[in-house]
Amino acid sequence: MTAMRASAPPRPAPRRLQRGSFLLEALVGIAILSFGILGIVGLQAQSIRWVNDAQYRSEAIYLANAVISRMWADNPANLAVDYGTTAGAGYKSFREAVKTLPNADDPTYAPEIAVAPGPANNSSLVTVTVRWRLPGETKGGYDGVGGSRYETSAVIGSN
Repeated sequence: MTAMRASAPPRPAPRRLQRGSFLLEALVGIAILSFGILGIVGLQAQSIRWVNDAQYRSEAIYLANAVISRMWADNPANLAVDYGTTAGAGYKSFREAVKTLPNADDPTYAPEIAVAPGPANNSSLVTVTVRWRLPGETKGGYDGVGGSRYETSAVIGSN
């Protein structure tokens, strides 16, 4: 009869080779999580910037359309005097209203109103330009001024 030999249980691998691996995994996980959080914070900051830009753009559109509406209500014969020059009362009130936009009080970003003869004898072609620069935005761009701009035109008077 053959004797059955009891085999010894297998020996576990030495534990010192595994030491610190859990800590390394935790540090890698924390690093990945922190990069994700930094990305989310960056996206949040960019979205706030775009919301502010949209707000100022809509204000500029409102202000330009408001001055054109006032021109429609005023005497068409006096448009060039009241709005077309920086000394006109209409232009002065428009410039004060535009100062609600950021950096609009800078002379570089002064609004412009151009009044030219229109297609009919009793009409005028009016072009209104509003400029502003977001807080923290640097000057530059293709014209050296940078910032944002909204321009609209309208024919005022009888057509």
